[in-house]
Amino acid sequence: MVSASSLLLPSSVRDLASCVSDGAVRVACTTPASTFTVSSSSPSPPSTLSVAVSYRATPQVASSPPLLLRLTWSHSPRGQPTLSFAGPTASSPAVLLRRRRGTYCLPSSSSSSAHAPPLAIFWDLTGARYDGAGSSSPEPVSGFYVVAVASAEVVLAVGDLAAGFVKAKLEGQIPRARSILAVSRVVVVAAAGPGAAAHTARVRFAEGAPEHEVAVGCCRGLGGRPGEEDELWVSVDGKRAVHARRLRWNFRGNQTVFVDGAPVDVLWDLHGWWFRRDPPGCAVVMLRTRSALESRLWLEEEARAPGFALLVQAFRTPP
Repeated sequence: MVSASSLLLPSSVRDLASCVSDGAVRVACTTPASTFTVSSSSPSPPSTLSVAVSYRATPQVASSPPLLLRLTWSHSPRGQPTLSFAGPTASSPAVLLRRRRGTYCLPSSSSSSAHAPPLAIFWDLTGARYDGAGSSSPEPVSGFYVVAVASAEVVLAVGDLAAGFVKAKLEGQIPRARSILAVSRVVVVAAAGPGAAAHTARVRFAEGAPEHEVAVGCCRGLGGRPGEEDELWVSVDGKRAVHARRLRWNFRGNQTVFVDGAPVDVLWDLHGWWFRRDPPGCAVVMLRTRSALESRLWLEEEARAPGFALLVQAFRTPP
């Protein structure tokens, strides 16, 4: 079984549960009448270093264990987008897919903790198109596919051209495992000076749910006494969901909001950003779905079958 600790969550986020009591959770609607805006100049997008996306695949064969597959989109030293693949277990090393198009085979392996079936990876990024606006993310938006096959099943199919590849090259007859997006982890570099910075991502909080635009932003030094005007906000489709002030004192916290009628926990930990200098720390903001409003944060049953999580890590300088 894939545990929550396997899903790319840094220790700062897992430790956050012990610092935030359930009594501090507040429930807010994500659709107020007004749209949240920053009172200073328009927020500037931080530079996106990498986007790591984890998927949980459940093969149709009942005896096959769930697979954890991870795609990491990042920038090379020359600034060109690169792709690496890791799977099918949390401890599997990442493999850099150096060519823009190709096939790669991962041999099977077994250990006392997990059995990894052989994997075949097919990808084509030659016509990939990227979002040139905003943060210049290395993750393409269209014109590509990444397909993984294990034990004669398609366990991963990512990209707008994936369905066409499966139909044309795999004859469309090969069964397809149930694969869901588990964690999207984004690493950005944000300016540390006065002003505002925001990162925007488009995500689905549940399989088959509508796509939403989620923005995580922070503004600093807009006047008043030091630290009093520092603000953190999270918006969903342009509507304010979370707004935290005085971050030098309120550097850890959580709030529960509703998206598509379901509870989503928003957790933030800015301690490393403010107080760690050697090595530099980071700001961590996570949005994580929960099965029910009545359930407590980080219950064992929630950890065994976690929902989707969007994790944003912001550094002052490249880590």
